[in-house]
Amino acid sequence: MLDKDTQDLRTAIAALESQRAMLGDSVLELATAPLRARLAALLRPAGLKHRLVTVLFADVVGSTALATGLDAEDTLALLSAALRRMAAIVEAHQGRVLRFTGDGVKAAFGMDETREDDAERAVRAGLAILQAGREQAGAAARLHGITDFAVRVGVHSGDVALGEGVEDDNTAMGAAVNIAARMEQHAPPGGLRISHDTWSQVRGLFELEAQPMLQVKGIEAPMQTYLVRAALERGAASVERGLQGLATPMVGRDAELQRLLQTVERARQTRQLQALTLVGDAGLGKSRLLRELMAALQDCRLLILRSQPDSQLRPWGLLRSLLALQCGVADTDSAEVARRKVVDGLSPWFEERGEFAKRQAQLIGQLSGLDFADSPTVKGLDPRTLRDQALMALPAYLQALAAQGSSLPVLIVEDLHWADDSSLDLLQHLLAHAAELRLALVMTARQPLLVRRPDWVKPDTADAAVTAVALMTLSPLPTDQCNELMQ
Repeated sequence: MLDKDTQDLRTAIAALESQRAMLGDSVLELATAPLRARLAALLRPAGLKHRLVTVLFADVVGSTALATGLDAEDTLALLSAALRRMAAIVEAHQGRVLRFTGDGVKAAFGMDETREDDAERAVRAGLAILQAGREQAGAAARLHGITDFAVRVGVHSGDVALGEGVEDDNTAMGAAVNIAARMEQHAPPGGLRISHDTWSQVRGLFELEAQPMLQVKGIEAPMQTYLVRAALERGAASVERGLQGLATPMVGRDAELQRLLQTVERARQTRQLQALTLVGDAGLGKSRLLRELMAALQDCRLLILRSQPDSQLRPWGLLRSLLALQCGVADTDSAEVARRKVVDGLSPWFEERGEFAKRQAQLIGQLSGLDFADSPTVKGLDPRTLRDQALMALPAYLQALAAQGSSLPVLIVEDLHWADDSSLDLLQHLLAHAAELRLALVMTARQPLLVRRPDWVKPDTADAAVTAVALMTLSPLPTDQCNELMQ
């Protein structure tokens, strides 16, 4: 019953998220907040437990001084708006607000269920809080003449004791909480400081700047910390595992690497789409194989997309990521700027230029969640017709992309088991148009993908080496090779 309730809640949240363009961010946050709260309650652990979480502290800098320049009502309104915005951002990134601190929030990621990307989501939430703070600073300057409004954020990952306590089921105690608070206190106004423990989980995804060693109260040795400047562009971002500066050889995966390379080569020779899905449990080396593959494809045009654990709540997420990668759409862009970038970025690729190309770009953009509802192209279309027309336009765009120059496009999609159903439908639509596309498509996933989509591809057969759409299962390494890897 619990599993059904959680699935129903996730489905309801996903349905509302699909209407973001029509409802707007504010309405959507209000509509999904009680659903997210109920989902979090169902997933909460019972009793006192220890868990590895990522803790985030955020506050308004100099709130006491701020209050001296405003009357009590204006101060309350300004701080309340800032706290509501912080809380909404934390919840949107699947974190939980543990308590409000008067002029800030204490939050944690991984309280209800541990995810691989808890640290990443916390850092992204921190950057979004800073962006919201900059927007609120502009409003404070216009409305009240306040010129020094700023927000700062600190993040640390570590073990905490959590469960029922003085803060009810929001209790999280331990050194990790104290260190996160110190990260925030030592962050500059408008800045985000993270600990080395968080850095080790997010390096490769953000632009990070190492800081001088920091002496933290209660910690004997000075700590290495970092300021997070920005998230890297999706195409350039890839989480780095293992020890920094230590290159380990790939062991026991030569046959699998050759299979990946053969898939790309067949796409080059046949000038038709060749797809391979690499399936295996966490830790078996899927990411390492992709790194080796990408290093070997210096003469190809790589398009790299990656699903996240919360991607199933975001319909057409892979399409949005592709548009962000190809059209330069940033998370901080306004809706108007994002729409213009998509039209300008896609239109030149269609064989028939002018208004036809603009209409095709608008269809694709609308499907991805951008609001082109005022466009004559989109106005009046029912959802099914819109979907069908946009899915016809997308292969035409990819076909034009592949036709430019001699470099073969290679689309790499990581962690497909987390993708939303619409994105899986999109990929299967591309597979159905294999004869039209000069493209190599390499995907990685865990076994849950095949549970959700048992018809994803047929299992390996004797002639799998020449099958356009194939699946390769990654098995654990033999004991002797595991020992070699650990030496």
